[in-house]
Amino acid sequence: MFNKKRLDYLAIPDGAKEWKKKRKARAIKELKNRDVGKVLILKGKDSEEDILYLGQLLQPGERIGFDTFPLHYREYKELIKKAKREGKFPRGVKVENIRTKQPFKLWVYGILGLEEEKLKSRKLDYMKNRDEKFLQKFKNFIKRILD
Repeated sequence: MFNKKRLDYLAIPDGAKEWKKKRKARAIKELKNRDVGKVLILKGKDSEEDILYLGQLLQPGERIGFDTFPLHYREYKELIKKAKREGKFPRGVKVENIRTKQPFKLWVYGILGLEEEKLKSRKLDYMKNRDEKFLQKFKNFIKRILD
């Protein structure tokens, strides 16, 4: 009998309705293959809020898997780096991607999200405390075109 790799948390971003079914199926598959401590449905208003929430929850040495698209995971990694520098995410947490397929429209939107995080120089905060209307309006415009 082999030992299943431990995962303290499996984080599933809430996301758009059409992707919930695919993410749920991927999460169920992962639960069968891994020893998962707890499943978290991330319900922040955006990726930044998800990372700030996880930063309060996680402890050094824990392992978390993100059930998301590759570019969304890269956005999370960028946010985690910023959060660690600001003391809002514990060092020593191991993160990994539980990959789901990324269709073209989510690839485009993922590129926008990743580049947005690389361009921002302000400290991480919750949506209600931010003043970044232009980037959010631009992303919403692109999202409407793609949908």
